[in-house]
Amino acid sequence: MQVPLEILPSRRGHAVVKEGEPLALPVCGRPTLPGVISERACAFYGARWVLAPIPDVIHLVHGPVGCAYYGRTVRRKTYRLFSTDLEERDVVLGAAEKLYRAILEACALVPEARAVLVYATCLVGITGEDLPGICKRAAQVVGRPVVPVDAPGFCGTSQATGHDIAARVLLEQFIGREAGEPVENGVNLLGEFNVQGDLDEIEALLEQLGLKLICAISGRASVATMARAHRARLNIVHCRRTGHLLAEGMREKFGIPYVKVSFFGLEETAAALRAIGRFFGVAGIEEVIARGIRAAQEAAAPFLAKLGGKRVGLFFGASRIGSMAKAFKELGMDVVLAGSQFGSREDYQEAGTKVASGAVLVDDAHERELQEFIACRRPHLWVGGTKERFLMQKLGVPFLVFPQETDPFAGFKGFVNLARQVAGLVSAPVWRLA
Repeated sequence: MQVPLEILPSRRGHAVVKEGEPLALPVCGRPTLPGVISERACAFYGARWVLAPIPDVIHLVHGPVGCAYYGRTVRRKTYRLFSTDLEERDVVLGAAEKLYRAILEACALVPEARAVLVYATCLVGITGEDLPGICKRAAQVVGRPVVPVDAPGFCGTSQATGHDIAARVLLEQFIGREAGEPVENGVNLLGEFNVQGDLDEIEALLEQLGLKLICAISGRASVATMARAHRARLNIVHCRRTGHLLAEGMREKFGIPYVKVSFFGLEETAAALRAIGRFFGVAGIEEVIARGIRAAQEAAAPFLAKLGGKRVGLFFGASRIGSMAKAFKELGMDVVLAGSQFGSREDYQEAGTKVASGAVLVDDAHERELQEFIACRRPHLWVGGTKERFLMQKLGVPFLVFPQETDPFAGFKGFVNLARQVAGLVSAPVWRLA
């Protein structure tokens, strides 16, 4: 069903209302309409989203310094980033030697780095610089891998393309480089970035099952841990957008099976533990789950009393909207909108099964549409990225940043943190003035 809102005719298929079966899905995976101010990021930033947390490599952006400034902050954390600082004369005369010298200089400044990642930006994509050739030449001098990340911003419809490019770089250049036998209880966590300690909560749950985390890509990924990641018996995909391609590649290359799970919300966390425990034949899973749910419900009870019947809109990374919609339902809230800047049909299919009839599913919404949704559905809370934050505050709607800014939201303890933060936002006295 089309959304009965004021939307551009060419955008109407991108927003639908859930109403009966079969489930209507929004049009997605398309370029943003020219002239529309999209909430999307570019492919270069998508690559940074995946690769930025890797600590023991040099990250060098081959492009204008503005691209490096844009790409140095990922999930509100600022990383060290080098840049070739391309200027007009470099476009005219070429910048191959400038890049070559920059690689050597960066390696001299960071001699302990195990590798170098060289990111191509839009300017380099247009001028056609021989990035692989320059990287190969430099690698022979610095004595370590110098790897091109060919992700100019215009090479895809959204940052999702950059996620895929980054995953292929890791598969081809870093994963499985070390010899060794499989670890009997070893697992990898793919598509998990350890936002505010999420990974720590997940790892603690895995340890209760007697499992050993070998590598988390890329929240706790290093050259060494990725080199032995192929020794895991199971890959756990926590984010489909960034983890699925890695999991498929490792299944084809090393024969490692994988499961797609979520650790957001009580039911999703319980289902994840059951799926993982079933694979390894772990005994006592239900006791671990029952103990975790009981403790979380008791701790969250004072906050849940404030949230019953409240409406919430979700607009963030597509792979998480389904599991987070279920988590907010467990808080007692009604999800009136579930959307993303760059979702796939699988993402919206999953989200559609976890929201009630009448909820809006939307892809690549822009600011004017978000205002329409607020006016029509009047949510008590909006959950999204920092791009929507100030718009919502101007409209008098409490706003929760996700990925989060303070405490972990993953696991049973994370559910309590989510309940506490949401209750505090929704019941804050300041919103009475809006």
